[in-house]
Amino acid sequence: MKAALLLLAWLGATPPETVVVGPGESLRQVAERALGDPRAAEELQALNGLTSDAVAAGTRLKVPGHERVLAQKAIETARTLLASARGAKVPAEASAHLKDAEAHFRGARYSQAAAAANAAGKLVAAVRSPQSSAFSVEVGDGGDSTTVTVKDGPPVRVEAEGVTQPVAKGESIRVEKGRPPPAPTRPLAAPAPMQPPDTARLKRRPDADGHLGPVKLTWEAVSGAERYEVEVSREQEQRAVFTQTVTALEAKLPVLPAGRYRWTVRALGNAGRSEPSAARHFELVPERLKLEVKKGQWQ
Repeated sequence: MKAALLLLAWLGATPPETVVVGPGESLRQVAERALGDPRAAEELQALNGLTSDAVAAGTRLKVPGHERVLAQKAIETARTLLASARGAKVPAEASAHLKDAEAHFRGARYSQAAAAANAAGKLVAAVRSPQSSAFSVEVGDGGDSTTVTVKDGPPVRVEAEGVTQPVAKGESIRVEKGRPPPAPTRPLAAPAPMQPPDTARLKRRPDADGHLGPVKLTWEAVSGAERYEVEVSREQEQRAVFTQTVTALEAKLPVLPAGRYRWTVRALGNAGRSEPSAARHFELVPERLKLEVKKGQWQ
């Protein structure tokens, strides 16, 4: 069974960040300014031990750091797992753990929130069928967006703001905080290499340093692509010897030492970055110079 992503968050002890309340600023406004979410006022109140949401101007408040993002990521994953498991016999404890996680989060108990969310996710994963979906969940650096990408299996249902959107295999969806999920987008397809043919043996005249070239790589267009990223490496090495991003359907390589090479190309666009194309190989060999001997007086 392909296990869906479970986020086991490591919450280290990091010094809290702070923010100063401005003149006439409410706690909700502080939360929106510091965390991008006015609903986080409840978290600031709990984190700072405030008895109300009335805060005097000039007050320095603690604000959560990366531990909040990790907890939010764990909760988003648990929500998606539960939404995609409708119809399965998921233990009631899973929903209870998720509610606990959300309560801990509102109370700024981020470590406990992550632990409860992970517990919910594990219960769901334990009862999923062999036809489970394999997907990833990524939360933006500021916690203001969540991206779900389904890699395999049946569609996954993503819920936000009371709206549910199915995401099929090969599709991705980016949900902005406070907004319903949009229609999913299909990731860009990997380009199909064209020239030179795979395992081609290319003869080129060496330059003064013994390097060979030029070599032109071409590939087929990909719908939705705006640019293409080419990577060339020596056949027996992992390190790239040449990378280039182009808008055309071809790339001209600089002169290279004789040897065997491997190349791939990716498509880039609004839908993201595609997987690399199937690898192509070519060999560069020096072209033999034709020597002509003329008769002369030295014979």
